[in-house]
Amino acid sequence: MTPTDPQTPVPVSRLPVTAPLWARVWLALLTPLYFLAPAALLALPVLRRLPRPVWWVLGFYALSQQLPALLTADPLLNSGLALGRTLLMFGFMALGVTLGSTRQLAWLGVGLAAVYVTALSITVADGLNPLSQRLGHPYMTPITLGLAGAAGIWIAMFAGGRLWWRVPLGTVALGILLLSGSRGPLAAALVGCALGWAVRQSGRVALGILAGAALLAGGFYVGQRLDLPAIQRLSNSDSSGRDLVWNNALSVIRSEPLSGVGSYRLGTRLSPPGEKCTLWPSPDGTLAPCPDWIAQLGQPWLIAHNVTLQELAESGPLGLLGLFVLLGVGVAAAWRQRNPLGIAILSGLLVATANDNTLIVPGPFIGELFWVTLGCVLAGMPQHSPAVGWAGGAAAAGLMAVLSFPLLIGALRPPPTITASLDALIAPRDMTDTENYQAFVRLNLPPGTYRVSMRACQSSCSTVQTLPVIAPASGPTPLLKLSGSLYDVPEQRVELLVYPGEGSARPQPLAQSSWMVKRTKK
Repeated sequence: MTPTDPQTPVPVSRLPVTAPLWARVWLALLTPLYFLAPAALLALPVLRRLPRPVWWVLGFYALSQQLPALLTADPLLNSGLALGRTLLMFGFMALGVTLGSTRQLAWLGVGLAAVYVTALSITVADGLNPLSQRLGHPYMTPITLGLAGAAGIWIAMFAGGRLWWRVPLGTVALGILLLSGSRGPLAAALVGCALGWAVRQSGRVALGILAGAALLAGGFYVGQRLDLPAIQRLSNSDSSGRDLVWNNALSVIRSEPLSGVGSYRLGTRLSPPGEKCTLWPSPDGTLAPCPDWIAQLGQPWLIAHNVTLQELAESGPLGLLGLFVLLGVGVAAAWRQRNPLGIAILSGLLVATANDNTLIVPGPFIGELFWVTLGCVLAGMPQHSPAVGWAGGAAAAGLMAVLSFPLLIGALRPPPTITASLDALIAPRDMTDTENYQAFVRLNLPPGTYRVSMRACQSSCSTVQTLPVIAPASGPTPLLKLSGSLYDVPEQRVELLVYPGEGSARPQPLAQSSWMVKRTKK
């Protein structure tokens, strides 16, 4: 079959598609002005262009979110929240269908460039040296900036177009990625580039990846030699306290094993007692408070830092199955279409969602980018595609296994046994004021560094305070003072947990103890 044969399939990413002007403008503004993201709901009618097998996949996903929501303690609210999130996701996918090709995602580079300039300018204007600390932004976290850098690299490598804009965009994006000091985005960028090249297998792309790898290695070497904090952090294996969050999320899953707690409701369970809802950090370092209508949901943007734990906690096993079926079909379709940019974005952001939650919408453009890309890929599927069958199922199973490592490590590799005991515990069992609870603890532990955490538990648990401690070669640890607010309830359980000094992928503590606290009337 010759290349001009009309039956020869043409990769979707190479089809000459011109997206509507409004879609291109929306995409260009998405990164710096991501509060405009819900406008994608206007594209929902475009979903009718998708192949019929995809309708079944989308329908199953919507049903998998609604049924668990109806089994929760607040079915009406949770059903509405699940529907709202589903419609947002479908709106972004519909916008991807409107774009018609992942090559149209090049318009995202305009907004990414604006974010890069803003991050560097704000850091310098505040009198800070971007080389001496992690790069900041008025309303983006360092992790979001790292993912913005990764997205710029993928677009520069695989979106096509003139080199005059792709080379500068990719170079600056690489710098932003390094200065963000974010390890998850770095892994996402590397995996996305590798898999994108695997389906393209172009000499020019390979040369670009080698040049990027050389710049990355050079930047990493210089950063290590100059002892730059952001670069030093990239070689650190500490999970930054995610093991504590994963353990709390597991307690939520155990409390609602079938229904979950509802979309956007996990943050209420994970937030420390009495903590108020906040949005993003402002330039002066303070946190902007949530509007009242958002604060009523608790803290909807507090996350489990793992896609499997997040979905299990919010919508139970059925919701988890529906999500991974959708993800599996999308990844299988991108691979069969030999779509390098689609593979790079989907695989990279899925890698990042192993220790963050890059699929949640609305958010700082990351989840939006994922679902728009997925819509572009699904639009290229034929009416009868194997990606909906065995290939999608195999991809779904593989993704679930890879991205569920906190669950797998906890089940297959229990924490090492250590000899630990309480040398002293002074903790009130009855109190009238739950806002200033104090416990004094001294432990007998093997020599080494540890973290000691106190958490409050009802049906599930949330962390109150965590302190580092060094166990001496002989004798107990110094006396520790743990304090904070407890839940304002008649009775609750307070737990004391001991973790290794450096965060790991294992959510279970090395040792733990607990006691009951009752609130008495004044």
